[in-house]
Amino acid sequence: MIDLLAIDDFLDDAARGALLDELDRAAGDAATVSGGGMGSAVESLVRRTTKVTPPAETRAEVKRRLMERKGALEEHFGVALGECEEPQFLRYQEGDFFVAHQDGNTPLIHDDTRHRKISVVAFLSPRSEDPAPGAYGGGSLVFHGRYPDIDLRVPAPAAPGTLVAFRAETTHEVTPVTHGVRYTLVTWFR
Repeated sequence: MIDLLAIDDFLDDAARGALLDELDRAAGDAATVSGGGMGSAVESLVRRTTKVTPPAETRAEVKRRLMERKGALEEHFGVALGECEEPQFLRYQEGDFFVAHQDGNTPLIHDDTRHRKISVVAFLSPRSEDPAPGAYGGGSLVFHGRYPDIDLRVPAPAAPGTLVAFRAETTHEVTPVTHGVRYTLVTWFR
């Protein structure tokens, strides 16, 4: 099984709506990929999404909310955690994706991400099978099983406002977005 913690009430509808409005207006750049000791680089065959930057006050408020959940993360995963990294706000448009990967805490990674213990994703926009205003399709966060269950695939609960946490060494991917725009925020606790 995949060790996940889902927190349904990370962002209420009002806070989530305000954040989505800011993210819709925010400029962004292609998100990078870390790892392999090469620093960060844009690798469009591995990850295609846009990292957007909301105002500093918004980033600080989100980080404050994340730190409020640190105790619940420590209790669930049985690890002591320090600070979380600066949250990233991601805009996935039609065709955007992130191939199967790990975020850290593995001997396969030789850069600073090896210190990450827990990964966190918060879902901001609603998911819909059919095109609908403000919603997206596809774009599932899918977890992969570990050996010997390598064929296991578990999609994350993706309700708007939900925070999903998992061990940084857990293999996961974001499937291609088929319609609309998918907004999430991500960070890592060390």
